[in-house]
Amino acid sequence: MKRNKVIAIVALVAVLAVAATVLAACNVYEWDSIGGGDSSAAVVSNGGYYVEQGKYVYFINGYVGSVTENEWGAAFKQSIMRAEKNEDGTINNDTAKVVVPLNVYNEYVDGGIAVFGDWIYYATPNTSKDSSGTASTTHTDFMRTRTDGSVTQRIGTVSSRSSEYFFTPTRILYMTDSSTVRYFDFSGMSTDKSIDDGKGAVAGVLIENAGEVLWGYDADRAASSGVTVTDYIFYTETPTGDDSYRHYNKLCAVRYDGSDRQVLATYDTFFGEEDGAESYEKVFTYALSDIYYDSDNEATLYYTKSVYEGGTSSSVGLFVNTVTVADGKLSYTATAESQLFETAPSAFFPLGGENGVLATSSDKVYHITSRGQGYTADNLVIDMGKAVTVRAVVGDYVYYTDGDGVLYRINLEEGKGDSDNVRTVVASGIRTDYLTLEFAGDRFVWFNEDDYDYLYYLDLGAAADGFEGKMMGVMTDADAEAKAEAEKEAE
Repeated sequence: MKRNKVIAIVALVAVLAVAATVLAACNVYEWDSIGGGDSSAAVVSNGGYYVEQGKYVYFINGYVGSVTENEWGAAFKQSIMRAEKNEDGTINNDTAKVVVPLNVYNEYVDGGIAVFGDWIYYATPNTSKDSSGTASTTHTDFMRTRTDGSVTQRIGTVSSRSSEYFFTPTRILYMTDSSTVRYFDFSGMSTDKSIDDGKGAVAGVLIENAGEVLWGYDADRAASSGVTVTDYIFYTETPTGDDSYRHYNKLCAVRYDGSDRQVLATYDTFFGEEDGAESYEKVFTYALSDIYYDSDNEATLYYTKSVYEGGTSSSVGLFVNTVTVADGKLSYTATAESQLFETAPSAFFPLGGENGVLATSSDKVYHITSRGQGYTADNLVIDMGKAVTVRAVVGDYVYYTDGDGVLYRINLEEGKGDSDNVRTVVASGIRTDYLTLEFAGDRFVWFNEDDYDYLYYLDLGAAADGFEGKMMGVMTDADAEAKAEAEKEAE
């Protein structure tokens, strides 16, 4: 399993119920079916602007940004399209068709679209007008559309264009404030007709008094998948009531459907028989940092711990531990943790298990696998002489960008791969101010600012002699005409 999409959340957004204004006896989401999808196939790369399911790919067709008008049926650029893959895995643009004719956009950088079974889930700007005729500029609809385009349903609405959210097979989770995770449960909705008022969906609260929250998508989710570790939300919980004065918190987990809620570590987790309430050095406050999904049933959790003594809170380092799922339940042994750093690095990219992290120190990136290893020439991976951001580790290579949006790669370990020296993968045009850059298995996908902000893809494993991106989707007539005119003038 490759590196999965992981989301760490602290949010502030007010919530509204879906407006109960429906056009009676009229399918407000009428659209011609484009034919069935491949619902029995595994889904690759949920949670971005590109998703694979069997022989089909679903993607956001270009970048427009925020919109003030978003009427069903009007969108083409920034709509969701579906296309078929050729036998060699390339995208057949001749088969690309609009399946969701809405502008699909949200400012939340870890958002995107997801596919479960024969439904596509997405966030789209709600531009409904109030009684004075003024369109909303602040609301987002959470929706789903069948993969053939025949049925579309609005599940719920929130009063923000930047609300954090997470799609699951039965619920949409979202943050309403800095300490609450709420949900729209759509498991009771009809599946055979379009719905505009969220009928059948149930709203509720999953987590309260949260500090940090971590959730993430399975990089390759089987259609018949049972309970996996990506079904769990990890979070810290601030004590309330009689314990509110104490300097600690709880490390917790819960399945997205509210089942198997567990406290993984708490006030006295590290106490021995001889310890009492005065053992401050064993009472910890946790701060979740990241998670790496090693497999369907195992993940590596990264977190910092601090202790409070003598009126001062002091960090005691960055730790790692393993969580596993067996027989549909999560298992965690708090005392099995190991300390990776005495002082947490300014930034790091997790590699999971015993593989450690790629840690940033003074704009250099080092491969650290154990405590006390230090930042030395022996484990130096990236030294560009400027700040960089690690985006992915695929196979033997580390992919990273600089401040100019150029994508590079270098060997994770010297001699393993063809990039002991830095190689440029994409020299320009990568839009980095929208959703998190997309790595779907061995494929890099990005919005190309050099070509009218349409989606491009690059198969990383076929780049022994050079990197060549291909466009995905279909340009609007206006963009195609502008491109043709520009190319003519350049001749």
